[in-house]
Amino acid sequence: MGDQKVITEVPAALKRLAKYVVRGFYEVEHSLALDLLIRYPCVKEDDLLALLKFEKKQLRAILTSLKLDKIIKSRMRVETGEDGKATRHNYYYINYKLLVDVIKYKLDQVRKKIETDERDSTTRASFKCPVCGSLYSDLEVNHLFDPASGEFHCTYCSAEVEEDASALPKRDARTLLARFNEQIEPIYLLLRETEDVVLPCELLEPEPTEIPELMPRYIKRPFLNNMSVLIHIHTHPHRCNIICQQFIFTLAYILWTIQ
Repeated sequence: MGDQKVITEVPAALKRLAKYVVRGFYEVEHSLALDLLIRYPCVKEDDLLALLKFEKKQLRAILTSLKLDKIIKSRMRVETGEDGKATRHNYYYINYKLLVDVIKYKLDQVRKKIETDERDSTTRASFKCPVCGSLYSDLEVNHLFDPASGEFHCTYCSAEVEEDASALPKRDARTLLARFNEQIEPIYLLLRETEDVVLPCELLEPEPTEIPELMPRYIKRPFLNNMSVLIHIHTHPHRCNIICQQFIFTLAYILWTIQ
């Protein structure tokens, strides 16, 4: 047996599968939220709110909907703020193994429902007596036919039966399964492509992700900002005392060297 390849990131096929399903069965807002969780594996709710610019109530409803359908998961972390107070924060992420299992289950349920409707359409009452209301299926037609008159008569009151209009739409179920399989084929292909993928625990239950868009500007643009600090100190030394200058120089040097 050859060495199994170590997976260090979520395969692109799994990401496409998640996008395809949510964009096909959910609203646009749900897709936007999921796209962020695909890009950043584990995101704080406050960060999602800042990036998506949704109302907090709207975002909560979206996340709750996806969570109830097991498309995403969440965990709570207790963090200490700058004021020293401990606060609780919700983090959201995608467990791709759970996602695949849920997709398989839901598709199987839909397929079974269509097959049931298809079977029912073959035994559903196709004729109705307008007098006594008796119903007859296609399989009972031979009992209703009167050779003398060439008509179909009710076996209870002998009145001429009529075709049951309410049964006609159900006949569409006979072709619905074929259309369903055709439209869902891209999802089936992605499921087959990812069938043998085994993700490590750190990808199934990821740690919180730092989001560059929400990082302070002086960290995102270290060179320009750190240089501006140095120039300001050199050109305006009278604005800082010796202790303050030493502290700012040290901070500027650290920021410069860690980039």
